[in-house]
Amino acid sequence: MVNKKNQIITIGISGASCTGKTTFASLLQKIFPNSTILHQDDFFKKKEQYPIDPITNLANGECPEALDFSSFINSLYNLRTSPTFIKSFKSKKNHLIDNIESDELNDLIKELNDQVQNILSNNNNEKELNFVIVDGFLLYINSDVIKELDIKIFLEADYDTLKKRREFIYGKKIPDRNWVDPPNYFDQMVWPNYYKANNHIINRYVLDGENDDILKDLIVLKSGNLSILSKNIKNVVNIILDLIKVK
Repeated sequence: MVNKKNQIITIGISGASCTGKTTFASLLQKIFPNSTILHQDDFFKKKEQYPIDPITNLANGECPEALDFSSFINSLYNLRTSPTFIKSFKSKKNHLIDNIESDELNDLIKELNDQVQNILSNNNNEKELNFVIVDGFLLYINSDVIKELDIKIFLEADYDTLKKRREFIYGKKIPDRNWVDPPNYFDQMVWPNYYKANNHIINRYVLDGENDDILKDLIVLKSGNLSILSKNIKNVVNIILDLIKVK
């Protein structure tokens, strides 16, 4: 449920590596005023604390044990309950996003921002609305995280598409990022860990226990080209506006 007291809306965006989560989150931030992004990637443990993968003998940064979930959940809870914390919150590091050069997309973002601004300005609610966008590759495996999200989005793509994107992005060194995937890293580390953690979503079945209900409203979107991205952005904006009942 939306935090009615403080009028804070939380939007989770999850999916495999290279599905465009951070880009999607940054576009939503451009559309919605008073919004901030919480990046799950800011909560990786130190590399020496990663578990060692028994097959590759590499430090495994693709699994849940590589993340400090306690600190992540604490930050999410603080953002969800405190507009003051939202105003002062800063990401721990710069996050690389796709630099999409598209007049069509830029025009859409401006159009949607104008629409949102107009609707919010006519909203009779006396409290200012704030939006927390949560970007992470492992959002829907932890019930404490799931319960803090009003809208839950999962970007999916098939194996071949993800492998091609991963090898293009992480197959070479670029400025501001020292990591380069070792040979066969996608097949041996990225894909197996992604599939294991998100099998309940990929194969469309519910988890046992309390997660049965809290993931029933999960929105699964195809990660694709510019046309698909534009369509997804429009759909999600409408879902957010419907949720806060200002349309």
